[in-house]
Amino acid sequence: MSAEPARRIEATDEEVDEWVQRKRELVASGEQVFTVENLHDYQLDEDETWELITLGRGCSLSWVAEDGSPGGTHAKHAVLNGAAYLLLFEGDEAIPALRRDPRASVVFDGGDGVGAVTVRGAVAFVDDLPTLVRVVLAVARRNGLSEEQVAERVRAARPGHDYVVRLNPERFVTFTHKKIFGG
Repeated sequence: MSAEPARRIEATDEEVDEWVQRKRELVASGEQVFTVENLHDYQLDEDETWELITLGRGCSLSWVAEDGSPGGTHAKHAVLNGAAYLLLFEGDEAIPALRRDPRASVVFDGGDGVGAVTVRGAVAFVDDLPTLVRVVLAVARRNGLSEEQVAERVRAARPGHDYVVRLNPERFVTFTHKKIFGG
């Protein structure tokens, strides 16, 4: 049994040089070169946007640190009643930063070239136990835990250790590779 050789994806220096020369010639000729400045054709509609957010296994949360620099972390999330909630844990730098300045950006990645949704807005801490339980249940089930593991995770969840923030979107930026590459 022979294994198929791996497909080469890295370009050689010669290939790069050849493509750089071709691009220079195209630009010098004044010929219109394809650009993706207008990304409207590659955006997700509202249903596709919420489907990607709902089905994603995680997201990247960005915030503004006290010194003005950006901060970021991976977070688990759940969509409940049309709103996105993120689950954070004690010790995460995002917690004091978001309590001080709730502005945030969250990137939900659809994986497999589906696309991405970036949500810009603010977060609000939700400090009630029923919401914590709902979010932990949703995250645990979506991650494929058995019912026994789900029950164990819910029993372990506790306010002051597990934090829930509700994302209040102000702007959605969506993009799908499938509409460009026909995948």
